Amino acid sequence: MIKTLLRYAVYGLAIGCLNMIIFLMILDSFWPDTFFVIMQNFTINILSGLAISTISSVGAITYKFDRLNSGLQIAMHIAIILVVVLPIAFIFGWFSSSSPTTIAIVIAVWGLIFSVIWFCFYQFGNSEVKKINNKIKKCDTKK
Repeated sequence: MIKTLLRYAVYGLAIGCLNMIIFLMILDSFWPDTFFVIMQNFTINILSGLAISTISSVGAITYKFDRLNSGLQIAMHIAIILVVVLPIAFIFGWFSSSSPTTIAIVIAVWGLIFSVIWFCFYQFGNSEVKKINNKIKKCDTKK
């Protein structure tokens, strides 16, 4: 279990670094004033972003518990991420206010991003299952 957690953490760091680089390149290209603000607190922003990436990916460990149904696994993963992401984002000033409207928008955008990523993984998993099933069918027909 520890090896799995560490592997997830490393994957999260790698994905987080890649996302951070892409995000900073987009900001620098289209919104240089915002990029300048981020660069003033560069170390804090990068470290908090990497912490979020690592902890979020470790939250995926919920999918290893076969006894839980998939809806509960997804809900647990979302809860872990929300409990980590929102406090870090607001503590480090990633959002200009902590009004209920801002929080609702952040949760909505985050939910959309999570849904898109989850859907991609779901589609990939389905395609892998279909490939395996086709291989099994081919083996069965040869007998």
